[in-house]
Amino acid sequence: MQTNSDAFGPVGRMGVTEFIDALPDEFVIVDADGVVIAANSAWKQFGAENDGAPSGYVGSNYFDICRAADGESSMEARLIADSLEMTLRSGDPFVCEYPCDSPTVKRWFELTATRLVFEGQPFLTIQHRNVTQRHQERDALKRTAVDSNALAALVAGTSDAILTYDLEGKITSWNPAAERLYGYSSDEIIGRSLATMYPEDEKMPVAWYRDEIIAGRLSQFEAARIARDGTAREVWISCAPIRGVDGDVVAISNIHRDISELRKAEKARELMSREVIHRAKNMLTIVSAVQRQTARGATSVEEFNSKFGDRITALSKSTDLLVGGQWDDADLRDLVMGHLRPFTVENDARVRLSGPEVRLLPQAVQTLGIALHELATNAMKYGALAHDAGEVQLNWKLGQGAGGRVLDLSWQERSLAHPPEEDAPGFGSTVLTSLAPSMLGTQALYHLDAEGVHWTISIDPEHFSLVG
Repeated sequence: MQTNSDAFGPVGRMGVTEFIDALPDEFVIVDADGVVIAANSAWKQFGAENDGAPSGYVGSNYFDICRAADGESSMEARLIADSLEMTLRSGDPFVCEYPCDSPTVKRWFELTATRLVFEGQPFLTIQHRNVTQRHQERDALKRTAVDSNALAALVAGTSDAILTYDLEGKITSWNPAAERLYGYSSDEIIGRSLATMYPEDEKMPVAWYRDEIIAGRLSQFEAARIARDGTAREVWISCAPIRGVDGDVVAISNIHRDISELRKAEKARELMSREVIHRAKNMLTIVSAVQRQTARGATSVEEFNSKFGDRITALSKSTDLLVGGQWDDADLRDLVMGHLRPFTVENDARVRLSGPEVRLLPQAVQTLGIALHELATNAMKYGALAHDAGEVQLNWKLGQGAGGRVLDLSWQERSLAHPPEEDAPGFGSTVLTSLAPSMLGTQALYHLDAEGVHWTISIDPEHFSLVG
C-alpha cells in the first residue's frame, strides 16, 4: 500500500496493500478525520476514468469531497458523509446505494463502510461496488410487474373478447368479455379446442389460421363464430403470435370484436337500397296497373280521376315510408289498408282481414310496411290482385313463442293471375325472408307456387301492444 506520509506508518505496517489491490471493487481507507490514507488500484482507475484525481484522492478529505458534490446526487453525497462520520463514532457498519452517473451512462453503486481500530486509532474502510446491472434488473422486474398488472387490468376490463390458444389449438386464456360474448365460462372453455366455436361450414382448420398468423400473412380477418347457445356471431378478429423468452412462438393471441349488429345494419341498409332501386324501376309498371284497376271500376272520367289520384297519393305515402319516413306507433289494420289501398277498390271483396286491435311500434311499422308493400305490389302485378278472381287473406293473432307472447301474422294469396313458372328465389323473397325478419330479430316463412303465396312472421312483444 502506498501512503502519502510516514505519519501513516501504522497503516503501512499492516501489509494490506496487495490485498486491497486485488479487490475488484473500489476500496479506500480513511483516518478518523476523513482523510484518504490508502486507495486500491480499482479506486484510482475509476477516478482517472471519471475526471477525478489519478492518485485516488490520497491525502484529501473524503468527507469534504462528498459535501462539496453538486448535481443530481449532491443530497445523497452529503447524507453519506454524515453517515460515514457516524460509523467512525459508533462502529455500526453503514451500507447504502446511490446514483453516480457518467455523462453517458446511468450508474448505481453500493457503498459499504466498516470501522477498523488499529493501535487504538479508528479508521474507516469504504468499499464501492458497481450495482448498475442489479438496479437495471430490479427496475425491469418492477416495470414488468407494472406492465403485467396493467395488461391484466386491460384484458379484464376491455369490452373486446381476448383469448389465447396454444400451438395445438387449445384455448389457454379467456377474459370476461369473451365469456359475455360466447357464453362459456373460463372453466368450461380453457383446454378445449378453438374449433369449439367454429360453425359447421368452417372451411379452414385451426392449424391453417395458426400457420398463417405465425408466417405473418394473417393479422386480422372477419369470421362467423358460434356461442354456447348456438347463436352465430359475426366477429372481427385481430391476431398475433406470442413468443417465449427464446423467441420461439408458443401461442396465438386473438381479440374478437362483435360486429353482428353492425353487419346486420349494413345488410339491412343494403337491402333497403336495393329495395328503393327495385321500387323505382317498377314504379311505372305499378302506376299502369293502378290505372287499369281503377278504370275497370270507374263509371265516369270524374270518378276515375278522383280514385286514381287517391291511389297515387297512397302509393306515394308508402314510398315515403320505404325511403325513411318516420312513423309513430300505428294501428296494424290501418297500416295494412294503407299499403293495400293503391291496389284495391273500395270494399274490395278479394281482400279479407281479421285480427285483434294491435298497435305497432315504429320499427315494426316500417318493417311490416316494406313487406306489405312488396306483397301488395307483386299481387297487383301477377298475383291475386291482378284480376277479379283472386283472393288475399291477411290474418293476425296472438301466439306463444320461446320468449312469451308473440303476434303471428299471415298473408295468403290464392288464384294467382300469372302462376310462377318456377319457385326461384328473387329479390322479393329476400325482402320477406331476410330483411324483414332481420330488422325485427325474428324468423319468417315465405312460399310461392302455382297454388298461391304464403308468408308468415312472428313479432315479439317489444314491437307491439294490444289496445284495451
